[in-house]
Amino acid sequence: MHADADAVPSSRAPALRAVHCLACTLARPRRHAMLPQLFRMEQLGLQRGFLDSVAAYAAQLPWDAYDVARRRRQVLQRHASILAPAQRALLEDDDAAPDAVWNAVRDHLPSVLRAALERIQPHRRRAMRKYDARRVSTACWQLQPLEDPHFVQPAAAARAPHRVFAPIAAALTYHPDTLRLVAGIAETIHQRCAATCLQLVLHQMLTIARGPGAAEPAPEGLHQDGADYILSALVIRRRGVHGGASRVYRGSAGPLLLEHTLGEGEGLFQPDAGSPLWHEVSALHAEDPHGEGQRMILGIDAHVLSERPA
Repeated sequence: MHADADAVPSSRAPALRAVHCLACTLARPRRHAMLPQLFRMEQLGLQRGFLDSVAAYAAQLPWDAYDVARRRRQVLQRHASILAPAQRALLEDDDAAPDAVWNAVRDHLPSVLRAALERIQPHRRRAMRKYDARRVSTACWQLQPLEDPHFVQPAAAARAPHRVFAPIAAALTYHPDTLRLVAGIAETIHQRCAATCLQLVLHQMLTIARGPGAAEPAPEGLHQDGADYILSALVIRRRGVHGGASRVYRGSAGPLLLEHTLGEGEGLFQPDAGSPLWHEVSALHAEDPHGEGQRMILGIDAHVLSERPA
């Protein structure tokens, strides 16, 4: 594929041959289907320059307002007894807009509590792009980028069920290596379960660790995402931080299967919903207690769809 990475093609990306997929390195892919798999970006045919291309959009990523709302909600739940009944009801409404609870209670809080909540800052920037993918011939995928900004992750109870995220930049949506990544993951899934129709949700996320405090790349802790398969992270940038270890367990209370701190260009792929695998990422800390560090990833939630006519 030879499209200009800065150009925006038509609404449907051309069919792309997934020359590389993670299943190619496994003698019997289906036998290993229930294990997490570490990989290097080169295994999916991605060029090293792709890391710089993705990282260049860091400043354009919007802050995740849901993180601030979630942390404020947690504090307010500990002080729910001081809230009016209507405010408590809003506090329990998972579908409330990020600022709805804060706007409803801010002027009625004790000054000390209000000041503490106002000091909560966002620590993640993120954007999202959905793709419909259909396997049209051997290892060849038709990718359709979607404009849908809504994201639902019912398996993650610590998150609001319905969220809206800004779209990943068009130049990255159609970047040849982005499409190779999406097609390579689609083909990997096909090799495991013979799926030919998928919806893949691509996440671009930058976590900032400031000073001595901790920053949570995945605030919900040990969890499943609720997708059939996930690329939990392909690390794009990791600068000035320690921590952020990826851990995969067999079950929510089972043994640790894998623990690894992903470096730049490393990724982790695994089955999710319906599998025994649960995962988490440990907190990030800035190496400089007076400065900040960052970790940027791409992640994919992949949902197997029933076969549809062309």
